[in-house]
Amino acid sequence: MFTSNKMIIILLVALLTSFEALAEKDIPAVTLGKAYSLQSKVLNKEIPLSIHLPENYGSSKKSYPVLYMMGSDYRTRFAMLASTLDYMADKLIPAMILIGVDLPEGNRILLPTIENQDTKIPDGYINFFETELMPYVENKYRTAPFKVLFGASNSGFFSIYTQLKKPNLFNGYLASSPSFHRQIPTMLQQKVKTSQLKTLSENRFLHVLYSDDDFDEITKFIPEFSRTLTDHKPESLTYKVEKLANQGHVPVMDMIKFLQELFPDYNPYEELGTLDKVRQHFDMLSKRYEYVVHPPISMIFDIGADMIRNKNLNDAEKVFHYSLQVHPDEKQSYVGMGVVRRDQGNIEKAKLMFEKALTIAPDYSLAKRLLQRLEK
Repeated sequence: MFTSNKMIIILLVALLTSFEALAEKDIPAVTLGKAYSLQSKVLNKEIPLSIHLPENYGSSKKSYPVLYMMGSDYRTRFAMLASTLDYMADKLIPAMILIGVDLPEGNRILLPTIENQDTKIPDGYINFFETELMPYVENKYRTAPFKVLFGASNSGFFSIYTQLKKPNLFNGYLASSPSFHRQIPTMLQQKVKTSQLKTLSENRFLHVLYSDDDFDEITKFIPEFSRTLTDHKPESLTYKVEKLANQGHVPVMDMIKFLQELFPDYNPYEELGTLDKVRQHFDMLSKRYEYVVHPPISMIFDIGADMIRNKNLNDAEKVFHYSLQVHPDEKQSYVGMGVVRRDQGNIEKAKLMFEKALTIAPDYSLAKRLLQRLEK
């Protein structure tokens, strides 16, 4: 018979052995992006890239908006953006592809030269985006025609500069604590008055964010730049400048703020309740963003589930028909339609729907339980 002490020792040995086995697997708990590189003829050098795809990218056929980040060699910052996009995806914003452009020489290279305000390098990076990086990304990944440029500090200046020089290159421009010093404010204000921005007719978005305790040049010149831009901007440009309190240079909450402002009603404030209202709302968003924005599967599923609970099977069937059209790769579309078919008494079609959900997600416990109940 084992004594209690011997039993404790055996259990400890067993636990340590299992921990060692887990450690030997060396599997990362979280993976945020992969490293790539692109040989640029425009810039005459190899450009390191950091790329993070939406969680379900591999199992879907959807196309996704793209967020380009300047300075992704700042790994902690890149990880914050990737995890923020994942957390907010299909709840508060559409799921997005994140493309990080590393700047090993530092993001100061994106500023005009101090001596003569030469913009050869930032102009080169704009050309690189337009002729090399964007075509590469659009050829390699399933991308929607909606692109956003994000930069912070010196690369925040680059976002604003790009917006003034090539307002149609991106749909949205985000600048966190953009560097405004020496002659930069004067140069930007001149560009506001003379750039292609004046003839812009497409919907574009510019959001500038900084803190009240930011660098002196930033707190001094951003309001001045904003007044000039507000006086000269076209109607199609949605512009917001936001000053936070006690956040320092490049506020840590900037990306959440940016995304909330860029997609303020992707998650509608009011309960829409019916499929018609949902479709009308997302038709409005599609017009605003100039690409087709589908409602997230969670929203459609909730509406359909409410109709099933209320025994409104005809309307529930319409909801899940729509869901299968716009989300044919989502397991919930098939489970929802399977429940409709079950409640209509069509058991064989219900089984087919549950089985299809399991081909998409073999471990989907809800589909397993529903199918098992039908097979008893």
